Amino acid sequence: PGQTMASRLPRRRPQRHSRCLISPVVLLFVKDVASFSAPAQTPSFKPADYLKDEFTKASDFLAPSGIVEMIPKRRSSSGNAIDDTQSTPTPLRQDMFSSPLISVLYERILPPLWEAGLRNGGPDQEYQNAAAYLEGDGSTVGLDLSCGTGFVGIRMAKSGDYRHVFALDYSRQMLNECVATVRRKNDTGEDLPLSIIRGDAGKLPFNDNSIDAVHWGAAMHCVPDAEAAMAEVFRILKPGGNLYATTFLRPFPDVVFRFFDLDELKDIATGAGFGADGGHLEVKADKRVYGVILAAKGGEKEREAQ
Repeated sequence: PGQTMASRLPRRRPQRHSRCLISPVVLLFVKDVASFSAPAQTPSFKPADYLKDEFTKASDFLAPSGIVEMIPKRRSSSGNAIDDTQSTPTPLRQDMFSSPLISVLYERILPPLWEAGLRNGGPDQEYQNAAAYLEGDGSTVGLDLSCGTGFVGIRMAKSGDYRHVFALDYSRQMLNECVATVRRKNDTGEDLPLSIIRGDAGKLPFNDNSIDAVHWGAAMHCVPDAEAAMAEVFRILKPGGNLYATTFLRPFPDVVFRFFDLDELKDIATGAGFGADGGHLEVKADKRVYGVILAAKGGEKEREAQ
């Protein structure tokens, strides 16, 4: 009572409009800081970029926990694939590696014998010698050729020196052991920059001038045609790319395997192209029965900016 209608109404508080005026200079500063702090995006690795056209689709299935077949098929004059698995016998030096006992022998029995002097040390020493020459720098794409159970290829992939490593062997049994090793030592292994391929050393699935570094460990004596395989290694290496290869020498007898002398190894390497066009080639013996090839493909080194 006694109050007017106007006095009963609630008083409105005056609205305050506050504006935050940001200087264009401040905006430019923030933009510069953001661009400076955001790291450059590294392109994802695409195995298909390194493989021949006939294997690009298969590259979708590459993983450290599985094996992908990349052995090229012979074709008839009409272009149809020829199944010659029955008509063409596999050389004994290759066929014997299809036994599961061989893969177990390589992974669990032979390494102590190697360390005792059969070759230049065990798996760790082989890897260290190869790594010192191959010089992976984090952007390197490497191949562990005739990888066997993968004791060097897996170490290469875990080292951080390689953007990616392809591990290739003809023997499915050896590759099965490689996959088992990855799973045993690295859980699923899905984060390991490693692809496991069943392939032929004499018909590699990679493009010309595509691989930075090749390790070919204690295996030249096992392949059916060492000259053809060495020519393939030279073909796929980039100019300036490195090869570290080891094999056994005579006086081991050429019964199942083909063993070499140093002059023969040098002839095979030079025949493939190593030592020409400014390239490096050194062939030496280690402990008299173990041959080592240190080679770099000639030509100007142009490693891609990754």
